[in-house]
Amino acid sequence: MEGTDRFEVRPDRSGPRNLAVLLMLGALVVLWMGYADLQAHRIGLSDDQVSTLIATPNAQGGEPTSLEDFRTFESNARDQGAFLTRAVALLTSGGMVLVGGALLFRLRRLGAYLCTAGAAIGLLGGVAGSIMIRGTAQDHLGDALAFTYEAWVYLCGAMMGLCLAMAALPLLNVRARMALEPVRVEPRSPDESE
Repeated sequence: MEGTDRFEVRPDRSGPRNLAVLLMLGALVVLWMGYADLQAHRIGLSDDQVSTLIATPNAQGGEPTSLEDFRTFESNARDQGAFLTRAVALLTSGGMVLVGGALLFRLRRLGAYLCTAGAAIGLLGGVAGSIMIRGTAQDHLGDALAFTYEAWVYLCGAMMGLCLAMAALPLLNVRARMALEPVRVEPRSPDESE
C-alpha cells in the first residue's frame, strides 16, 4: 500500500503564488497602457511628441505623414471613442487582475476568477479598441505609421491572450485548484476524536 502514496495528488501552493506575482506585474503594465490611452483621449500628444513620432516613419520612404494628418487621425479616433474604449477596457482589466493577483497570492479562489474575468475584458475590449484605432490610422496616416497601429492590434491580442491563459491556469490545473481556498474540510475519523 505504500506505492499508492506516490501517486496521490497533492496541492501546489507555489505555482499559483508565482503566477500571482507575474499577473500583478503584468497588471501594472496594462494599467500604464490604459492610462496612456486615457491621456490620448483627453489631451493627445503635443506637437513636439508628434514630430518625434512621425520623423522615423517619414524617413523610411512611402507616403509621409504630416502633423495635420496626425491631428486629423487623433480627432477622428476620439470622435469614434477608440482611445476611450481601449482605455476603459485596459484600466478595468488591469485593476481586476491586480486585485485578483493579490487574492490569488493569498490562495483565494476568488482571485483566480477575478484575474480570468479581467484578462477576458482586456482581451475583448483591448482588441476592439485597437481595431478601431487601426481603421482610423489607415484612413489618415502614412503607410509606415499605419502599420504600427496595425501591429498594436496583434500585440494587444497576443499579450492579453497570454494573460488570460495564465489567469485561467490555477482554475484548470488540479494541483493548483486543490491549493485554492475555500479548503475542503475532511471529516475526522472516530480514532482522532480521542
